[in-house]
Amino acid sequence: MAPTSEVLADMAELRSQLRAQGDPHLVLLRLIPTRVMLDIAFDWVIVFAAVGAVVWMNALMVPLAIMVIANRQRALGNILHDAGHCNLWRERRRNDAVAATLVAPLLFASLSSYRESHFKHHMALGVASGDPDFLAIPQNPPRHWLASYLRNVFSWSAWIGSFGGHLFAHQVSTRSKLYIVCWWVTFLGLMWAALGSSFTQSFVWLWLLSRATVFHLITVFREMCDHFGLAPGGVFTFTRDMVDHGPWRRIIHPRNNGYHLTHHLLPAVPYYRLPAAHALLSQLPVLQERAHACTAYFSGTDAVVQAWRRREFH
Repeated sequence: MAPTSEVLADMAELRSQLRAQGDPHLVLLRLIPTRVMLDIAFDWVIVFAAVGAVVWMNALMVPLAIMVIANRQRALGNILHDAGHCNLWRERRRNDAVAATLVAPLLFASLSSYRESHFKHHMALGVASGDPDFLAIPQNPPRHWLASYLRNVFSWSAWIGSFGGHLFAHQVSTRSKLYIVCWWVTFLGLMWAALGSSFTQSFVWLWLLSRATVFHLITVFREMCDHFGLAPGGVFTFTRDMVDHGPWRRIIHPRNNGYHLTHHLLPAVPYYRLPAAHALLSQLPVLQERAHACTAYFSGTDAVVQAWRRREFH
């Protein structure tokens, strides 16, 4: 898919200003694969620990376990996102092998299908007929942000996407779906042999409940933070950064996923370098003049939920 002319124009303007400063962003393209592997291991350990707390300590910990697991599902989703850009390893075979073994099938996702869809999102940003992540905005937006949020939360297509990933997506090949199913059968078989039936069954229920509830709530909010309430017409007009350093960032945007404008402008920068990339780009005139950024999620005039109902809707 060819990128829209607005996307091309914005990227050209950014590159021109970076080039004039000696391309200072190039150092931010360097990858640290060991960092990624440690982050993946951390997420796996936290998920298993949350399940173990329910099975071996107290069943009353189920609500907390669901919140913890959903948060790590979101964090792993961000690593899948980086894998789609070959930001785990520049060598595509190794990048894809790690993602297809340790991340994508765990999230009910096909890496190849995700990459294709996400590429369209970058190229046709804000085009309702071409951007697969486009969230429609009603003609007369509601006064309160919560109404807009709940409208997307109760979207059947959004929920089934959060819950089932690519398993129920008609555009994903049967072969890819079979790989996910076979991966899970093998994974659960090994878990059953190592940790027993009670742990395995609890893992499945907690994983599915997390995706069906808290993960979905976080995912919808995160997607709305990225573009909702902004005017289509290019990267700058239709994308925002979330520059909040409080506790909500770790819940909604683990692994720096809130720097979405920065990511669209420099998609080859890995997630662990996005704060530095944001700081660098913020010094450029084009960002100072045209960038959208929010410094809070819920409180204050600069909160992103307030931006969802401003004049950018019109």
